[in-house]
Formats: sequence, C-alpha cells, structure tokens
Amino acid sequence: MKHFTHILSTILLLVVPIVGHAVGTGIYRTAIVLKNGTQEIFPDTLVNQFKYTHSVIDGKISYSLNVIQDDKVTMAIPIDSIAEINYGEMTPYEHFAGDWYFVASPNGEPLPGTSIMVTSAISMAYHAVLPAPGTPGYGHEIYCHIDSMAHRKGLKYDADFKLLYNFDEATGKGRISMVLDDQHPVSTTQYNGDASTYAYWDATSTWYFGVSSQHEGGDTGNRYMYFVTHNIDTWELEGHVLDAQWTLTDLQNPDHEYTFPSIYEICWVVGLDIPFVYAEHDLLGYIDIFASPRLMRHPWTKPLTE
Repeated sequence: MKHFTHILSTILLLVVPIVGHAVGTGIYRTAIVLKNGTQEIFPDTLVNQFKYTHSVIDGKISYSLNVIQDDKVTMAIPIDSIAEINYGEMTPYEHFAGDWYFVASPNGEPLPGTSIMVTSAISMAYHAVLPAPGTPGYGHEIYCHIDSMAHRKGLKYDADFKLLYNFDEATGKGRISMVLDDQHPVSTTQYNGDASTYAYWDATSTWYFGVSSQHEGGDTGNRYMYFVTHNIDTWELEGHVLDAQWTLTDLQNPDHEYTFPSIYEICWVVGLDIPFVYAEHDLLGYIDIFASPRLMRHPWTKPLTE
C-alpha cells in the first residue's frame, strides 16, 4: 500500500492544467509528456481509462500506467519515464498523434500466365507522437513509426518518417505533409533481401539493379533504406514533401482520407550511402513503389460502389 500511495502521489504531482487554445476539436484528451522529449495523446473517444499497475521482476518492483482501450491494455508507460500529464481539449495539431494507417497501392503482383500486374490497396499501421511542448519541432512536426512495412516476400522492416503540420486559424484550413527524406534512412536496420525480394518489374524480373560500376568506391557494403520519389522534371529519385489539404470539418470525420498528390509515388529504395544521391549512382533497387499514398484513421476498405 505504501508503494501505491507513493507512486499515485507522484502521478498526481505530474498532472498540470493546460492553457486554453484558440481552436479546439470538441474532443478532450489526456496528454502524457515523456522525459525523452515526446508526448503521447489519448483522446477520450478512444481510451476507456488509465490504470496504475506494478510488476516484480527478479525482486525489483517497477510501476506503469496502463492505457486501456476497448477493455484491452494498448500501452504500458513506465512511471519513471513520465515528465507530465495534462488534460484538456484536443487541438487540431494533437489530432494527428496516436494510431493511424499509411495506405497505398504497392507495385503489384504478376497474374500467373500473363503480363498483367495486379495491385490492391494495403494499410500499414503507424503510431505518431508529438514533440514535447517547448522542444524544437513542437507545433509543426509529428514523428511516425511503422512497426512492419508491407513486403511481398513477408520480410519485416520498421520505418520512421516525419509529418509537417500547418494550420491557418483564420481560414480554418490546414496542411499535413509527409517528408520523403533522402538525407536520413527510414530505419537503423539495413536491408538484407536478395534480388528476388525487390519489387516486380515484370513476371520474370525485379527492380533490383545491383551496384553500379559508376558508383565511386564500388560496393560500400551498406544497404540503407529510404523513402524518396521521382522529380517529375528530371525523373531522378530525390527527397520531397507531399502535401494533403484538410479542414476542421475533415477532422471530425473518422473516415476522411488525407490524400497526397497522386502524381507522386513513394519509392522505398535501397542505397549505398548517407545521404542518398541518385546522381552519384547510389541506387541498388526498389523494394517497393507505393501509389496513391494517403493517411487514414482506420484500414482502407474497398467501397461498395466506385
């Protein structure tokens, strides 16, 4: 009981009021600011309750705050990692935190016996956190993590990407942007798939090119993964920022699709260097090519009528 009282008192000391925002969403949330400089956002519409718990491992007691959604624990946050807890109306910026899906159409599979490439939409779950208030990036950056990228050969790779947030209170219109970053790989893990694991070029070959004889220094031994796209003027692969427009009304619609320009595909590629420079012949090949990219609150389902 003493342990519970001590930890509960600690949690209560961390709970602080928040200053009112000019524009809210009508939804209330709990924000948990972590000592690592990020914060988790839990809307009342999704989270049933928070429950204190403790465990004993090798005689050592650890304390956690469990996040309960649909009567299931979806996250356990160690008490000693929490810097602050606050409660208030969720802002449009905070709307983009939490659990989302990156939806796109991969390059496709060849239909057996034909040259037809068949594709469908896939939904990759990602979790988004915000920078802590007062830290660089707060108010205009969102950090996203995919545990497992969709891969036609079933290989498991994680990925991290960044969203940029912009909102004009005067017009009630905003922009959410996906950063395709050729300066930093999407994962600390390097790709180790062989030539057969790259995207299909056709029924008999893939988008694996191998090390170019023009790459300075030959094969570096590195297999860095990037999200990039084609420059529509030069057709070279490079970093880019994809914009999706939205309004306050869109935020109220759980089925809204935050759609990026379809003219740009997201190319999941393997390069030899950091940063990735297509002109320096870094490219080894395309792991996949994602068309019609968008962000959604739930997995994409095919409409009954199109």
